[in-house]
Amino acid sequence: QEKPELPQNDQDPVLTTVRINIEAAEEFTKANVPLIPDVENFIYDIWVIQFSERGVLYTGVDKFYRTNGEDGARFLTLEAEVMSGKSTICLLANLNKMNTLKLGDGTYKVMEFCDVSALKASLPDNILQFKNTLLDLGTFLHYVNTNSKPVAIPMFGYWEGSIGGGNPTLGENNLNVTLGRMLCRVNLTIENKSGNRLTELKFTNASNKAYYFPQISSPELPYDAYCTNPDANTFELNLASGNAATIYFYWAPNFCYGEGKATKMTFTDEAGSTYSCYITNSSASDVNCDYNMYHNCNYSITARIGE
Repeated sequence: QEKPELPQNDQDPVLTTVRINIEAAEEFTKANVPLIPDVENFIYDIWVIQFSERGVLYTGVDKFYRTNGEDGARFLTLEAEVMSGKSTICLLANLNKMNTLKLGDGTYKVMEFCDVSALKASLPDNILQFKNTLLDLGTFLHYVNTNSKPVAIPMFGYWEGSIGGGNPTLGENNLNVTLGRMLCRVNLTIENKSGNRLTELKFTNASNKAYYFPQISSPELPYDAYCTNPDANTFELNLASGNAATIYFYWAPNFCYGEGKATKMTFTDEAGSTYSCYITNSSASDVNCDYNMYHNCNYSITARIGE
């Protein structure tokens, strides 16, 4: 194992073993239905990285762990070698899981979030920069129904404190970390009252880059943080007038302060007519309408087309 590079003036930290108890956080929900699909709670792999008291990344300490089996785990305990002393330990989950998605035509599409080795090479060497780093998650996810195969949702959590030289088997150096989902989920119910069959749904300004650390407020996302690939942000519909359907979508949080970068849905019917609306946290008629979308949140939206 590569010897960790120790920042100057740290108090002689030494390599020690800790036991990390990990679980997924509860989602903050604005939905009026249970948290379906439950598969988004599972952990498939964990990447452990550590920053010193002075916020410097320890090199040679990070390690990648994969859970046993293809089903993942809702709760996970692992032993990791980290440096003693005051520090911040960060856990990144489900960044290297191959995702199998069931599409509307019954076929399956396989996609991967990112290459951990490439991600490691680009990792900032200090925690201040890391807290302001956006992770490119590729195309945002489309989840058609609750019978789809499991989707590994990227998660992040961290622990701050002082690590001694104790023995985890004796109850010492036991760390508890809760992981929050780096994406938000939208449960979209479409009620078609247009008089025509709906044939397409397109998203504009659906973000595909997310901060590692949870953000309550942030500057607006850069323009390259949004998905512009028509194969990823446009979906076929086949919804007759008078019918309704519910579908699920995942994407990265969006920070914006006006309609310019707000996430917008545009529906097209068989006659070529279009219907558009923005996704908001408040009424679109509010003077200070909140167009932000936050990580680890579960939104329930009903789009009544043609009313």
